[in-house]
Parts: sequence; C-alpha cells; structure tokens
Amino acid sequence: MNIFSKIAHFISDITNQLKKTSKTILASLRRTKYPLSERILSDALQLSSLPSPTEREETRVTFIVERLASLGIPSSIDESGHLIARLHSQDTENEKPILLVSALPSEHWHPTGSLGRLDTEKAYGFGLADAIGPATLLAIAEAIQTGNLHLKRDLLLLFTITSPGKVPLELFNTLLNGADTVPEVVFSIRGLSLGVLNTSYKGTYHIRVDITLDDSEEGDSRTSAVDAITQLAQSLSMVQWDEKGETTSIISRIEAGFGFGKHPTEGLIEIELYSLDSAVLEMARNAAIATAEKTAAQYKTKSRIDVVSYIPVGNPEINHKLSKMVTSIMKDLHIKIKEKPAVSAVSYFTTKNVPALVIGMSRGHIGLDYDEIEIESLELGRKLLFTLLEKSDKEGVL
Repeated sequence: MNIFSKIAHFISDITNQLKKTSKTILASLRRTKYPLSERILSDALQLSSLPSPTEREETRVTFIVERLASLGIPSSIDESGHLIARLHSQDTENEKPILLVSALPSEHWHPTGSLGRLDTEKAYGFGLADAIGPATLLAIAEAIQTGNLHLKRDLLLLFTITSPGKVPLELFNTLLNGADTVPEVVFSIRGLSLGVLNTSYKGTYHIRVDITLDDSEEGDSRTSAVDAITQLAQSLSMVQWDEKGETTSIISRIEAGFGFGKHPTEGLIEIELYSLDSAVLEMARNAAIATAEKTAAQYKTKSRIDVVSYIPVGNPEINHKLSKMVTSIMKDLHIKIKEKPAVSAVSYFTTKNVPALVIGMSRGHIGLDYDEIEIESLELGRKLLFTLLEKSDKEGVL
C-alpha cells in the first residue's frame, strides 16, 4: 500500500467514524428543544474533533465537501485550498449573491479534549467555538435545500483555510472581479460574540521578528536572545501611538531557545498593531519595524522581519443600513446588544463598497480546559442569522 492509498484509507476511516459519531450525537440532541440548532452542534462537534491547524486543513475540507455532496451541492477548491460552494436561487434577476464566510482552522484542537460532550444546557470541547462558524454554513445550506430557508439571491459559501484575522487577498479579489461573484453583502460567521454589533473595523498588522545571535566562540557570551526580545517588547509597549488611544500594540508571542548551557541565541517575537486610523496604522507599522531593526543592531544580531498579515481599516459608512437592520432584529429577539470595533478579514470588502458584518452565533467562552457553548444562545444566533439573510435578501442593504 503506497502513501496515497494510506492517506485515502485514513480519511475513509475518519469519515466512517464520524458518521457513527453523528448518529450518537443526534440521538442525544433530539432530546433538546431546538431542532435547527441540533444540526449545527452535530457538525461542530464532529468538525472540532478533526486535527487543526494543518497546512491546508485537508481533513476538515474533506468533511465539508462530503457534507455538501450529501445535500446535492457541488463545491470547488481553489489553488490555495479554500473551499467554495454556490447555491443557486430560482430568481435569475438578482445577479449579486450573498457571501457567507467562515474559517476552518482552530488553534485550540486537542487529540482528546476535542472529543466533545454536551448536556441539556451546554456543549463542551476544545476548539468547539471555532467549529460553530463552518457548521452554521452547512446548516444554512441544508435549510435552503430542504425548503426551511428561502432566498431570491444565490448564496456563496466560503470556507477559508486561513484564520479570520488573515485576508485571503487573491481569493477576495477574484470574487470582486468576477462577472457573477461580486457579493451584494458579506457575512463573516463566528462561533461566539452573539449580540456584538461592529460599529467600525480596525485595521491591523501582524509582524514577526526572528533574531539570531552569533553563537561562535568569538561571539559575546554575555548577550542573550532573551535580552534583545525583551528590549524590543518593552520599547513597543511604552509607545503612545495617538492622543485618543485608538491605536494599540500587542505582543502576541515570544519565544527564545537553543541555549544548551549558555544564553539562548535564537528567538522570535510577534507583534500585532491595531488602529481605526489608516495613516496612524502605517506609521505604527514603520515604527515597529524600525524599532526591531534598531534593537537587532544594538545587540549585534541577525534579524528577519516579516509582515505576516494585513487587514485595512474598514469603511463603516457602507454598513449603515445593514447595521440598523441587525439592531432591529436583535431587539426583536431580545438579544442584548454590545457595540464594539471589529477585527476581521471581511473588512476588506467594505473598502470596496460592499457591506460586510461579523455575526456571532452563540454565547460561551474559550477556556484553558475546553470551550463552552450555551445551546439556547445558539438557537438565538440561528434565528438572528436566518432572519437577517431573509430580510437583507428582500430589502437590500444599500
């Protein structure tokens, strides 16, 4: 048996196991009060059990492809590995589709902790919150195919293999430049943050700095990679980027190692910059890179500086009608509203005059031991999204 046959056999075993697991999960879920949310939880529990993150999320993509195929919905995978499916409406007059986006990767997967469980009030499992978004897209596809959701526009379902904070720029531009793929509106679906209304979109830069000290006998044995990284982190944390405090820097990751009886000679630091002002964001980016270069020179280290990802500051004005619509629906459903800025890849669409919002599906939290999802809140999120899709489809968003 060659390596490809082994891979195919492995995926087949996982699929068969998931089908058996699904029956068990659904049998438990049928005791709940919310049948339309049952499918979301069932798929989310199965999806969260699949390893992630991986290079192209092959196992999770396979799961989505097979679920869509079981509904009679074809899908395609682009060169980067992103999965897209189109559900055609009967109304040919509305050329612009509605685009739903959700990310497949999870940073919280665990080989045993991701095997979820549930009771009458909550569902639990590592990475479960991340899996709610893709599972919701599958539930919407099933609702349309079974007649439980009616839309006059086509629906595009996009499952990205990048995180929600990283823009798949080439893919987004392909959609925006296509003859029949320019979206009327974009909704990014996330597992948590039900009730959060994004009044603005922050732009962000994610910068990674790798440093390497001279570890030869001629090198300065008193110099440590820890010293260099700490100096850089302290320098950036002391900066006030603007008078209003709307621009911030976060040190999201620090690592140093390879000492072996002496000071560590290699290390890395990851910096995240956020701002509502495009000009200030660019200034902060340039300053952060300059500070990294200066610190590297001070400690006589080799450095590599990479911009890992960039999200532009969004245009909140284009969302005016859509935000009012969401607010009205939330009030009707008695969902407590909390206004706050968002950080999301879909803010790129607002810079191209396409309305785009992030929709949170449930309440709960991501914990050290496992994620918790409040099942009743997931039903509220489901009602919010279904109503929003039907209303935006009927009334328009501009």
